[in-house]
Amino acid sequence: MINRILLLISVLSLTACSSTNTSPVAKISPVTELMSSHAFEELPTITEQKIFDLPQYERDKFLAFYNKELEQGVRPDKAIFRYLENRLDNFTFDGETLTAQESLERNEGNCISLAILTQAYASLAKVDTTFIEVGTMPVFRKNQDTILISNHFRTKLLAPKKTLEPDAFVILRAGTVVDYFPAQDSFFINNATYQDLVSKYYANKAVDALLSQQFNQSYSLLKKALQYRPYHPELINIAAILHRRNGQIKQANAIYQYALENQLTSQNLLSNYLVIARDQSDTSLISHLESLLDSNVSTPFDKIQLARRAVDKGQYKKAIKQLEEVISETPYIPEPYFELAKLYHTQGDRDKTVQFLAKAAEKSSDPEKRTLFQAKRDSITQR
Repeated sequence: MINRILLLISVLSLTACSSTNTSPVAKISPVTELMSSHAFEELPTITEQKIFDLPQYERDKFLAFYNKELEQGVRPDKAIFRYLENRLDNFTFDGETLTAQESLERNEGNCISLAILTQAYASLAKVDTTFIEVGTMPVFRKNQDTILISNHFRTKLLAPKKTLEPDAFVILRAGTVVDYFPAQDSFFINNATYQDLVSKYYANKAVDALLSQQFNQSYSLLKKALQYRPYHPELINIAAILHRRNGQIKQANAIYQYALENQLTSQNLLSNYLVIARDQSDTSLISHLESLLDSNVSTPFDKIQLARRAVDKGQYKKAIKQLEEVISETPYIPEPYFELAKLYHTQGDRDKTVQFLAKAAEKSSDPEKRTLFQAKRDSITQR
């Protein structure tokens, strides 16, 4: 499943490689106060309830199945999972973020779409849920000056609470994880909540509108996303991008400065702000942002970005060391091997290039990535 994240020129993310439950320690003004309401027209947006609504015939069908499962002694969370297994047997992966009803009618959607659909059934059955955000190393796709990458979202249907003995406590509540397209080359990002899920829906739709240059629609959807997660760095990031795309560079800078001053940053936000700093030849800001980027790496993707910046500066030994560290920590993801292959290809080392391309293909569970790595290896070996 793909939870869309944007990267503008360098890196821009909408939803999620930073902490999902980011919130400031002290009370600060929300970023919406810096957004130029006079420059955009606020348009009507879909309601939260409408996102999760199911048609009556589907509700009846689900509840009939669900109640029959319970009569046979099946645990509630497992009963929902069984229904999903049957219902989604011919479901087609698609990158679009859809409502629950749209996913059913079209029999397709991305991970947010399917998390929404799962939540809709869980709400009908009154089953509690939590969510897990999992990073997957991206396959880049260019859209003008914007790059799309992918992230993964899992739902956990929680088992009923058990009656505990006095002084007893629960460390981890039992449940069933719904993972529609599990990938071996993934890594844990953070736990998430229902509020995060709703925010991600609106954020993803805001991105779609932004890419289509429907700036008023993007602004309206982004404001809805910020109602659920007002201090999320990735939403602040997209607010700056929206203003920049709309020609309001001064306001974009103000939004980025707000993020820095209140420590509401992510690697993606910092990377995108760095692009502006370089465009403006602000050497002091460039140095500051590069320092923050180097000192605030958390995910394997962050570390690979750090290695890429080292390569851009010709610091090959530093880049090799960083990529080898990623391999040591997460040997099952293919991207560090691919980055090493590219580095050695730049240096003219054919044998190591082929070696690391083969390793990247071996480690990839994504057919698209594996085909890419194999094609690049074959093009070198056949010369």
